[in-house]
Amino acid sequence: MSKLAMDGGTPVHDNRTRPWPSWPAVSEPQWEEHQRGFREVYFSRTEGLPQPRGRQFAKAFCDYLGTTHGLMTTSGTNALKLALAAVTDTDGLSYNGECIVPNYTFIASAHAAWEVGFAVRFVDVEPESACLSPEALEAAITPKTRVIMPVHILGCPADMDRILAIAKKHRLKVVEDACQSHGAGYRNRKCGSIGDAGCFSFQSTKNLTSGEGGFVATSSPEVYKLAHALHHCGRPPPGMTLDEPRAGYSYRPSEYLAVLLENRLKELDAQCERRNRAARYLNAELKGITGIRPAETPEYVTNHAWHLYPMRYIPSAFGGRPRAEFTKALQAEGIPCSAGYTDLVSDHSITQAVRKRHPELVAVEPCPNAERVCAESIWLSQTMLLADERDLADIPEAVRKIQKAFHA
Repeated sequence: MSKLAMDGGTPVHDNRTRPWPSWPAVSEPQWEEHQRGFREVYFSRTEGLPQPRGRQFAKAFCDYLGTTHGLMTTSGTNALKLALAAVTDTDGLSYNGECIVPNYTFIASAHAAWEVGFAVRFVDVEPESACLSPEALEAAITPKTRVIMPVHILGCPADMDRILAIAKKHRLKVVEDACQSHGAGYRNRKCGSIGDAGCFSFQSTKNLTSGEGGFVATSSPEVYKLAHALHHCGRPPPGMTLDEPRAGYSYRPSEYLAVLLENRLKELDAQCERRNRAARYLNAELKGITGIRPAETPEYVTNHAWHLYPMRYIPSAFGGRPRAEFTKALQAEGIPCSAGYTDLVSDHSITQAVRKRHPELVAVEPCPNAERVCAESIWLSQTMLLADERDLADIPEAVRKIQKAFHA
């Protein structure tokens, strides 16, 4: 039996000779294309307003998504803030009611709601997809509920038809958190194009990135008008006067980011397909290992973005060794991994701080599915899914090696 790398053995995957793909992907031809765009922005002296490249990218991304309106912002968090305020026609200066958020997500989903005056009600997720549970959603609605925020977590679409039906029944707005789901498809519709508004992040780890940045997409002219005003100091489009008819923020990004995004958008679908091929390969290989359970993709998913590749770890199949020991062993074998979100958002220190100071802004429903996802998950990054099959094969090989050693 091979000795584990963390015990002095030879790792299955040698990162020195066969490094995993880095991110973002770079190439000389792409750099030349970036340079042309940077030069255009630089010599036109339009690094900010009136944002011609930003509007150009917004049109390209809206065409890609299938929406009619969109605008760039400085982050995904700020995109969520703008969308929440715009769909409810509020300015965030007073209490706005409740926003329902799944309890398995990045803290920004909740933080954005708090920042524009919403209380957050955390609800459970589906046991497999880890997306917002429609059953838990409907049971959690109160007279104070105004907005539902489904999160397309890790690149997997939430069940939008059922969520929209519930929203229509209760006359609620829907803001999609698509910050991890660039290119994902729900019944042949792009995530971020289905609700009243959809929000994206272009932070450095995202599948479409400019280092930082965000985007609000909508097919509602009124929502767009309000979101534009909120991101541009209160000025509705075109926004080139000093007339500010409402409160707003300054969330306008640099034009250089738009250059990066417009060029990288051209590569998104090809990268997404490559990740899907890799995920299908890993699913087939890992399903044969007792105690490792790849997440099942719902039947309504027509394209998974695979921002992260999740699997579940069952300690009893690995000699009772805890997840932390398994991830340590897997990392030593040259397979980068993490346990992902190990705590419910409602258990985060920031949530507890908000709850202590403003108890009316936090409500928590029972979340047994989310608790289990937190306890069992292991993540691989999206960049690993861009590797060739020779490298991908090292992942199940390393898992099998660890399982044998843990049972010895």
